[in-house]
Amino acid sequence: MFRVKVLCIKFSQKYYVKSFFITLIAGWFLLILNPATAQTTNDIGLTQAERDYLRAKKVLRVCVDPDRLPFDGVDEDRLHVGLSKDYFDIFSHMLGVQMVVPEVQNWNDLIIKAKSRECDVVSQINASEERQSFLDFTTPYFYLPLAVVTRYDRIFVEESLEGAGTQFAVIKGDIAIDKIRQRYPGVVLVEVKNNIQAMELVYDGDVFGYIGAQGAVAFAIQSLNLNKLAVTGSLPLRYELSVATRNDEPLLGSAFEKAVLHLDPKEGQSIRDKWIAITIEKVTDYTLLWLTLLVLGTVLIVSLYWNRRLVQANKKIRDTLTDLHDVQAQLEDQNRVFKRQSITDALTGIYNRLKLVEDLSYAIKRSKLTKSEFSIILLDIDNFKLVNDRFGHLVGDELLKAFSSLLVSSIRKSDIVGRWGGEEFLIICPVTDLQGCENLAEQIRKRIAEHKFAEKRVLNASLGVAVHQQYENADTMIARVDKALYRAKKNGRNRVEVDRAVKH
Repeated sequence: MFRVKVLCIKFSQKYYVKSFFITLIAGWFLLILNPATAQTTNDIGLTQAERDYLRAKKVLRVCVDPDRLPFDGVDEDRLHVGLSKDYFDIFSHMLGVQMVVPEVQNWNDLIIKAKSRECDVVSQINASEERQSFLDFTTPYFYLPLAVVTRYDRIFVEESLEGAGTQFAVIKGDIAIDKIRQRYPGVVLVEVKNNIQAMELVYDGDVFGYIGAQGAVAFAIQSLNLNKLAVTGSLPLRYELSVATRNDEPLLGSAFEKAVLHLDPKEGQSIRDKWIAITIEKVTDYTLLWLTLLVLGTVLIVSLYWNRRLVQANKKIRDTLTDLHDVQAQLEDQNRVFKRQSITDALTGIYNRLKLVEDLSYAIKRSKLTKSEFSIILLDIDNFKLVNDRFGHLVGDELLKAFSSLLVSSIRKSDIVGRWGGEEFLIICPVTDLQGCENLAEQIRKRIAEHKFAEKRVLNASLGVAVHQQYENADTMIARVDKALYRAKKNGRNRVEVDRAVKH
């Protein structure tokens, strides 16, 4: 079993109080100067009947999947959180109606409550013929590809979905199940309760992989102590998430359709960037309640003297904008750090597997456009397990760092190197034919064998080489170079083997 790791960013109290006060003061002055900035229900073209319906309704019950962060979820206080919460804050403002979140145990419980009319609205859901018997669906407002999670020691290709005995975990009741079975009739799916159970099965090797929403599975891997797992592939399928409303009250569905169609694309992109790029836990701090009351009281006092202190207020606004620019610069610096961490292997400091997959896909697209060749090298340190067993993992980690530095100094400026997983490394060689890549691999092999690591230790490596074939995808190319590496191991190690498949 493993423990959940919470990702959380905390500012110092002094800095947070200052930023919070400055932001509220600036927002109050902007509202005074331009009170017509807020969007109202009239802005989205509601009919009189729709406005009367919403006015009479007053409160909408929004049912939320409690276990699908970063897209949908509830916190310990049963409050709506996640990407959909930001969207529904906008919808609430557009429609001028309050929204509450009833208690829902899981996705199946949500569907049951929607059928029994205990939900007025479902925050994010795929349309289906069966669900249309009790729900109306808006135009989709969020699209999400399906991703595949496996262990590092298992290479995923799309053909794995129908391999003999290969099993994949999916969330029970997920509408993607029908799409997967329709495209891959022979697939073996194991239905589980939630992300955590699915990850456990993959981690323990009980299933080959887990298929789920791209952003959600990446969030789960980061939030759980699962250093053996990674997103190793994707499927040409996606979720098309809509707002669903009870179909016995059609005015509710037509009002939400207008709200969805009037979403600002820039605002929607900002919400997606916020939740998919990085997830920040909201920390409850009751001192903020008192701080808010204090700030609101201060704003009320300032408003009484507004006419006499207009000059001072203008100066405060200029100072506020300066401080906000400083805060923005700090946040941009933090985002750059997070982006660098997301593509870097934590131990060796070189690119990680996620970045290598991205660069390999780009190299394939570039090769198709320019008709130029490129090759890859997959190498594995020979008998590295014996090093860990004999000297311990700390010594092994130091050798991996030194080995990575040696690889970086051994390749060309145009080449890309990263850690593929464990003691495996991948090198992408742009504009390089098979012979040129084989020569480079042999040079690297010799340099590794001749290098004296710490304590005069000597390491050897086996290398596989493959050149990109026309119309070939990344998974197939990796599978070929992996077979070449396997031959190098089988034929005695410390050698280079080349995949010489005929081009098509």
